[in-house]
Parts: sequence; structure tokens; C-alpha cells
Amino acid sequence: MGREVYHGDPKGNDSVVVKAYDAGVREGAFGLLLNSVVLGISSFLIEPMCQRMGARLIWAMSNFIMFACMASTAIISLVSVNKYITEGIQHAIGENRAIKIASLVIFSLLGFPLSITYSVPFSIIAYLTADTGGGQGLAIGVLNLAIVIP
Repeated sequence: MGREVYHGDPKGNDSVVVKAYDAGVREGAFGLLLNSVVLGISSFLIEPMCQRMGARLIWAMSNFIMFACMASTAIISLVSVNKYITEGIQHAIGENRAIKIASLVIFSLLGFPLSITYSVPFSIIAYLTADTGGGQGLAIGVLNLAIVIP
């Protein structure tokens, strides 16, 4: 946010450039707060959604939302710096209000797929290994290791 949206530079010589970068970092932190709020709220909705639509469909929707948000991030970056490509990003100080709002919306939307990522894989493993007779703990342990080791 500090560079792409607010067009600041942490190592700039001008205090305006550094202040723009700092404002972008603070706004990015606020975006992460919104992300956490959406994550917390949507975590309560995961179980009813999985019961209604199925865990695999919820997982697929989560991945599609993640793809759309990541593509939107690239588009927002392109739009934000498009007219400054010839001069370089360091010459454009300040933020565009529409781009700032779009960035915060993307931060917020990314909370939903994150809540799915934190819970649905474990639900799917527990469901698939429920009939194996004692394999749930081992399977979830292997899933934990697969998440942690890379």
C-alpha cells in the first residue's frame, strides 16, 4: 500500500514521500484489521455453509475468490501506476481515493478464503477418515506437518 497505492518511498529524500509511504503502511495495517474481522465473522458461517453446499464446493469457492482478489490486486497496481510509468513511481505522491477503497475491499474479501483455508482442510480429512477406525488423528497430524514443513 505504501508504494503501490500511496506512491511513497521509505528511503526517499523528501519527507512528503516518506510520509506518503507511512500513511500507506498504516492503511495497509487497517486493511489487515478488516481482513481479521471478516475472517472472524466468516469462521462462524463455515459450518452452516459446508452443511448446505458441501465442503468441497466451499473450498472451490474460496480458491476462486482468492484468485479473483489476487487478479484484482494486479489490476489495482496497474491502474494506480499507469500514468506514472514513464516518470517512475517515486514521482507520484499521494493516493487515489477509489484505488484506496478498492484496496481495502480486497483486503476485507481475503478474510473469507483465509477462514476457509484455516478450517475446511481439517474438516475434509476428518470426514474422509471417519470410517477408517482410528486414522483421524494420524491423518490430521500428517496434514499439519504438510502445512508446517514447506
